[in-house]
Amino acid sequence: MSWYRGFESFVSEHVSLSKMTTYRVGGPAEFFALPPSSSALGELLWRAANENVPVRFLGHGTNLLVADRGVSGLIVKLPKTSFGFLKRSGNTLHIGAGHSLPGLVKWSVAQSLQGLECLQGVPGTVGAALRMNAGGKYGEICTTVRRVKGFERDGRAFDFSTADCGFKYRNSNLHGRIVTECEIELTPGDKLASEQMMTRILNEKCASQPVDARSAGCVFKNPKLPGSAPAGRMIDELGMKGLYIGGARISTLHANFLICEGSTSAADLAELIRMIRQRVYENRGILLDLEVEVWGMDAEELTPPVRTRAA
Repeated sequence: MSWYRGFESFVSEHVSLSKMTTYRVGGPAEFFALPPSSSALGELLWRAANENVPVRFLGHGTNLLVADRGVSGLIVKLPKTSFGFLKRSGNTLHIGAGHSLPGLVKWSVAQSLQGLECLQGVPGTVGAALRMNAGGKYGEICTTVRRVKGFERDGRAFDFSTADCGFKYRNSNLHGRIVTECEIELTPGDKLASEQMMTRILNEKCASQPVDARSAGCVFKNPKLPGSAPAGRMIDELGMKGLYIGGARISTLHANFLICEGSTSAADLAELIRMIRQRVYENRGILLDLEVEVWGMDAEELTPPVRTRAA
C-alpha cells in the first residue's frame, strides 16, 4: 500500500512543477499535496516523517529552481481557499501563509496601514516571505511580525514569537519549517504618502530589474564582507551582463537576475550559476552564496571546480 493511504483526496503523484515556478522550468514532484486544513496538514506531515518521506514547501515558486529530473519526496502547497485568509483587529492582521504578499501590501495601504510599503514589488506568498525574511533596501517583513505558527517537518505544531523566528538577512529559523499563519502589527499611516512610496519603489524596480521576464529574482546573496560590492555589481564589473547558456541569460538590466528566454532548461541555469560563481571567485576571491532555493540538484551541480584566484 502507498505511504499516503487515507490522504488520497489531496495527495497526487508525479505532478509537474514547471508551471508552478516563475522560471517555468523543472521536472515533476514525486508526491504533491494540497492539504484542505491545518489539521490535515499536520497529520500528513506526521505520516511522511514516520515513513521517512522528505518534505518541501512550495509557495508561488518565485525564488525557486527545480531540477529537470524533478524532485523526490513530498511537495506541499497550501491552497488559498484554506490558507489565504486575512483578518483585521485594529492594527493587527492575522494572515494565512497562502495569502499573496503583493495582495497584502496593496490591501494594507488601501486601509491606511503603514509598514509593508517596503515590500512593494516583492512576489510570492506570505509564508515564503516570512521564511526568507523578504525585503529590500527599504526594509524587511520581519519588522512587522509578532507571531508565526506552523508545523515542524514531523507534524508537531509550533507557535513562535518574533525572537523565536531568528530573522536575519534573507533567512530565519523558519527555514525548514512549514508556516501556516502569522500575526503582524502595522501602524496607522497616510494613505497618499504610502502610495507615493510604493510608486517610487516600483519605478526604481522597473528601471533596474527585469520585472516582466521569466526570472526568480536575485540569484545570489550580497556578500557581507567589509568593503565588498553587491553581487550584481561584481558580476556587472566582470563584464558578464548578457552572457547566456542555452535559453538562460544574465539580465542586461541587473546582473544578479538570470532570465529564461524561449526553451530553457534547469541545466542551462545551473551551468550559468556555476560560470558566475567561478568568475567572481577567480577575480574577487568570493564564492557567492545562493539566494534562490534549489530543489533536486546536488551542491556539486551548482559549485564550480574552484581554481586559483587571478592575480
